[in-house]
Amino acid sequence: MSFVERLRAMDIGDDTNVTLTYEDGCDVLHYTDDHISNAVSQTGICSVLAEAIAEGPLYQSGNEILQEMRDEGLLDEYPRDGSGFVDYVAEVIADNYWDYDWLEHSTSRYDHKRGYTTFTLEFDIPYNQLKDDPYSFIGWTASVDTENGTLTLD
Repeated sequence: MSFVERLRAMDIGDDTNVTLTYEDGCDVLHYTDDHISNAVSQTGICSVLAEAIAEGPLYQSGNEILQEMRDEGLLDEYPRDGSGFVDYVAEVIADNYWDYDWLEHSTSRYDHKRGYTTFTLEFDIPYNQLKDDPYSFIGWTASVDTENGTLTLD
């Protein structure tokens, strides 16, 4: 059962804010200057972000990242034929993430060479924009504030 189906069973209001979170990471050699770049390619985080912003509820309702890409002219070369938009956006993210705040990351250091880099993606979206597409965020975690505290669903 998806977290959207579980939220539906809770009968939350359409305007209830849902925080969607995705984390991924990998072991890195942090003493090298390219450990973040290596982690980006090893985790596939660019593809996950592209899928989130270029299709489904976040695409339909609009999002800051895709708007920033448009404003900066980063999507101007897309052929506009309707095919491969998500892949194109993933390439744009991979080529430009250093210049923008699209990928939040942190590196835990085990010792002077080795560590673990974690990427975190987070979006807030009203429940009414999620409820009709229960499988668009498989692998993500949803958090909802309730009168009994914050409820987190996988």
